[in-house]
Amino acid sequence: MTPETSKAAVRSRRGAAPNLSLLEAAIERGGLHPHFHAKYSVASRRITGVEALARIAGPQAALMSPAPYVELAERNNRIDALTLAMARGVASHVADFNRIASVPCSINISPVSLDRPDFAAQIASVIAETGLACSQFTLEISEARDAIYGPHASATMATLRDLGFGLAVDDFGAGTTNIDRLRQFPFTEVKIDPAFTRLAMQEAFAKAAMVSCVKLAKDLGFRVVAEGIETQEMLDFMKWLGVDEAQGFLFSRPMSPGAFRELLKQR
Repeated sequence: MTPETSKAAVRSRRGAAPNLSLLEAAIERGGLHPHFHAKYSVASRRITGVEALARIAGPQAALMSPAPYVELAERNNRIDALTLAMARGVASHVADFNRIASVPCSINISPVSLDRPDFAAQIASVIAETGLACSQFTLEISEARDAIYGPHASATMATLRDLGFGLAVDDFGAGTTNIDRLRQFPFTEVKIDPAFTRLAMQEAFAKAAMVSCVKLAKDLGFRVVAEGIETQEMLDFMKWLGVDEAQGFLFSRPMSPGAFRELLKQR
């Protein structure tokens, strides 16, 4: 195999490079497909919430991870449009889920959007279109890429909280999260990154760090969610820590709206 052939094979496995045409299709022409990952009570193992995950329709209708498109949207000033399109689709499914059971839903947003003074009103309007309350939704802000908060972030977050939204620090432990950020901004939830969770099961230092982080979050009154729970041992540790909710393959995988609707019927 030549170096050129090898590189082509890697690109094929990773999928097509993100491009503006597919991004616009996702935003304007129904190319976004929400999937849903259940959140479970650590104490009872019952469904207590759900996280909406975007999937983008690519060539030959293959569904792709949104991560490269989020970065592309941020660079091209289209991140708010992408987020609002996702929120609109998610809200319509949540309205359908509510016929079975009303569960809180999390939606991922970019820290870039927090610096847009009109973002809070825009996403609240999208939720209102479906007749739902903003209080049913938590907005997750990723720390995985060392998020930088702009000068308007604090005001935007305060407005979102006033509207009823919850605010979560996502991917906690994945980047260089500034602990002071938990004190400075009106967060309501901390989501522990899966890699941090796995590391805490292997290393004494990581385990001690997680114990300290969870204690701090609980002392500050935050809800704590652990991602990446794959074994009973991990779940037992989270229960001992006092973590509120968990996500992971021990419980269920991300699924289509129809599949999650059926799962809700069994709760």
